[in-house]
Amino acid sequence: MPRSANTVVVDAGYWYALFDSRDALHTKADAKASHIESLTVVFPWPTLYETLGTRFVKNRLGIDRLARVLKQSNVRFIDDSPYRDAALEATLREARIGKRSISLCDMVIRLMIEDVNIRIDAILTFNEKDFSDVCRSAKVEIL
Repeated sequence: MPRSANTVVVDAGYWYALFDSRDALHTKADAKASHIESLTVVFPWPTLYETLGTRFVKNRLGIDRLARVLKQSNVRFIDDSPYRDAALEATLREARIGKRSISLCDMVIRLMIEDVNIRIDAILTFNEKDFSDVCRSAKVEIL
């Protein structure tokens, strides 16, 4: 368990891996599942939209497990509206110049990590390179 973490934001890729036993990263995701139970999970709405895509909603067992997680008292949903315009602009700008090609959802998460008004101590992701710079500067641990 991370020593200083109380809140964790979780990338959609982690949810896919955790709830799909055929996913190549399932074993790694399962090994980190205790973080979901022991920390406050900060859940940006775009992550939920990305996770509940067409492929995932066909996974009945995964849907049932995710639904149980979403009802836990340690889950806190975060409104993304303060970040939408800036995230869209940054996603398009950075993709056009070849600086960074990440999803709009991940850009929203990056902006939330930078926001000093939201407490985020850690992130669960398998795309460390998409978040390493912002996590380093905000002192957010990558689990």
